[in-house]
Amino acid sequence: MEFCPTCGTMLQYELPHVDHHARFACPSCPYICNMASKIKLKRKQPLGKKEIQPIFTQDSMFEGPQIEVV
Repeated sequence: MEFCPTCGTMLQYELPHVDHHARFACPSCPYICNMASKIKLKRKQPLGKKEIQPIFTQDSMFEGPQIEVV
C-alpha cells in the first residue's frame, strides 16, 4: 500500500520502536497500517535442462534448395 485509503496522502514508513512494530502511517490523518513481523519467503524450484531437438538433421541439410552460381 502506498497511499492512505482515507485521505489519499502518501504513507510514511515508521521504524519499529519499543512500543510498536514497523508500520506505515499517514502524516495528515490518524490512519496507521501495522506490518506483520513474520515474512514468508518462497523457495524457487531448480530448473532442469530441457532436451534440445535439432531443427535440421544431417541428411536434410544436403536435401535443401540448391543455388546455382553463375
